[in-house]
Amino acid sequence: MTPSNTAASLPILSWMGRLLDLLTKITFNISGAALASILCLIVNEVFRRYFFNAPTTWAGDANQWLFALATMLALPEITRVKGNVAITILLERLPQGKREVLGRILALVSCFACFLAVYISGNEVMRQYSMGITTNWIYPVPKWWVSGAIPVGFLLSSLQFFRLGFERSSAEEE
Repeated sequence: MTPSNTAASLPILSWMGRLLDLLTKITFNISGAALASILCLIVNEVFRRYFFNAPTTWAGDANQWLFALATMLALPEITRVKGNVAITILLERLPQGKREVLGRILALVSCFACFLAVYISGNEVMRQYSMGITTNWIYPVPKWWVSGAIPVGFLLSSLQFFRLGFERSSAEEE
């Protein structure tokens, strides 16, 4: 059962779940577009460098920014579909009831860890913005443009973990 199929007991929770899924899907699509852009930029750079002896000066910098987008904006969808790396040997050996309880606890601990990452990275993004810090690239851009995706990805992931911590189990739905 995926979290998007979870029936909420209150209409507002159902609406909030749909909104979270929509935001997650949007960020995932932006991540995919960033990944496709990285591919196009690399192919363009290879052709320009090796066939025309005219490499770009900005493609490497753009790829760094796109990589940050691709990585952090894919994280909420990976969390939503329970695709995060997990060592489940202990969970698999527990009885079903205890497995669900421990799974909920782990999801809520992960939610807290992601919220902590939102706090830390969000403060850093605000510091970069307020101090006007730029990248050390050939064509400098404000650093918060690059790092701004980090708290967004962690925020949506923390909300997905929160949802996983409180989703209905298969036994509750029957």
